[in-house]
Amino acid sequence: MRLLADEHVPPAIVSALRGEGHDVAIVGEDVELGSEDTVLLQYARETDRLILSEDTDFRGADPELNVEHHPGILACNTAASAGEIAAAIRRIEMYTDDLAGTVLYVPGNWL
Repeated sequence: MRLLADEHVPPAIVSALRGEGHDVAIVGEDVELGSEDTVLLQYARETDRLILSEDTDFRGADPELNVEHHPGILACNTAASAGEIAAAIRRIEMYTDDLAGTVLYVPGNWL
């Protein structure tokens, strides 16, 4: 799975996801630190990456942010362990291959 980890996603989560073979771009490395959410959405669209973020703006909290037509948002509970996040994303990947326009909560226990 191709992901863009927002700047608030702990390095342990990024490491766990990369350890499972996910292609994870990071705000602060691949996208400038402090970039506006619109920049993150554009980068995600251009590189076909799901956004992994705890930022509620990606879930509709910011009515000015157009979150339509995105490759998918994984609303991350960064209080969860890296293992829980990685396991949730593994389950998501097992059961779907197209998350465009979808917001899922991880870990979320959705399955």
